[in-house]
Amino acid sequence: MIDFKKYSNPEIVNNIADVMSAPQRAPIRVVKWGLVFAVVGVVIDILMISFSNQQLYVTILSSIFLFFLMAFSGVLLGLYSFSRDLNRSLQTILEYANTIIHLVINDVCHSFDSVKSSVEGCRINLPSGHEIVSGVLVDVVNPAATKCLENKIPFVGKIVSKAYSMAIDALLKISSIFFAKVDKEIDKVVNENLSKVKGIADMPLNFVEATVEKTWMPKITDGADKYIGKAKGYVHRTYFLTSVPIVAFAIAFIVAAISLTYFAL
Repeated sequence: MIDFKKYSNPEIVNNIADVMSAPQRAPIRVVKWGLVFAVVGVVIDILMISFSNQQLYVTILSSIFLFFLMAFSGVLLGLYSFSRDLNRSLQTILEYANTIIHLVINDVCHSFDSVKSSVEGCRINLPSGHEIVSGVLVDVVNPAATKCLENKIPFVGKIVSKAYSMAIDALLKISSIFFAKVDKEIDKVVNENLSKVKGIADMPLNFVEATVEKTWMPKITDGADKYIGKAKGYVHRTYFLTSVPIVAFAIAFIVAAISLTYFAL
């Protein structure tokens, strides 16, 4: 049994807090973008009124629509900026998680007690890739990230934290499916290598340790690297699928505001 909590220390919490510093400013950024575009809308409106000969009610209605279209465009672009920063932060957190995963794998491989306790009869049973990945994500990374999101992001911290937890749950399901094949292959290679000798009970422990280091460690490390790569791709595709409609609507509202200004003159 791996004690994953020992890998969760104040330094890890601080590092994750630093990574999540950009999304923490998301609400302020959304408001800022909205205000900037609202001001631009007011300026355009003033110019429009100065050159327009339209009736008063037409001018008032067009001014209201222009103001809200520009302000909402700014809010959408602020949301896009937030999603972009969140994507970068999650990518960095996954890289950081991979570093911890490598540390766990190395510790298991070079721990005399771990290797000794994994020997059962003529087989050797070390932690699976899914067990290591889920342990790092659930017990080390997730508590620090959710705490940071809930405490540091004003107003919507809990909502963002909930979305983040849902993303982690999805990644864990993918991990279970991905490592099912990887772990089976690793188990087969390790135990086939050991079965060449009469039995584990007759083997020197240093032979078992060498086998674990030369077979289990590189294969499970490679599997973890591939999984993190897939997870990063999953996060990036999710960001892309959400950001494209946000930007498209923002551009559409800006075009509508410009068109409104043109036809109102």
